[in-house]
Amino acid sequence: MGFMDSLKGLADKVGDTVEKGVKTGSDGYKKMTEKARIKKEITQAESAIQDAYVEIGKKFAAENPEAEGFMDFFTAIADSKAKIEALNAELFDLEDKITCKGCGASVDKNAKFCAKCGTKVEIEVPAETVAEEAEKAEAPAEKKVCSNCGAELAEGAKFCEKCGTENE
Repeated sequence: MGFMDSLKGLADKVGDTVEKGVKTGSDGYKKMTEKARIKKEITQAESAIQDAYVEIGKKFAAENPEAEGFMDFFTAIADSKAKIEALNAELFDLEDKITCKGCGASVDKNAKFCAKCGTKVEIEVPAETVAEEAEKAEAPAEKKVCSNCGAELAEGAKFCEKCGTENE
């Protein structure tokens, strides 16, 4: 057997080894992919179970608001909802947003209509602000007087009628 035959035999052995390695690697990749797919399906099924439990709880709470043994849970839920509503109000105020009365979506304070449902946006003004505005409207406007002679200036007058001094 010559050198060339030995070299050919060695090349065949290397080729066989590489082929086995590729096949093993490919099988390993297929196995890993299949395991990932199965794990994903398990997670989705578990999530569906959790969603079903949540819906059962919501339905039970809606149909049995006075159920004995559950009042602590219902109270905790009501308290959490109130806290979320207050926090959302703070957040909306910081973001210059309000909640749409029609659909509950977040709407810019300057918008005239909700982009989601088309409801006309009406900003509620706090009672204190309404009272302050009413007081301002009822209070007589302060009269301007001439800076030179103290005479009362006519509304919108730039010059005093008594002494002719320009006033701003």
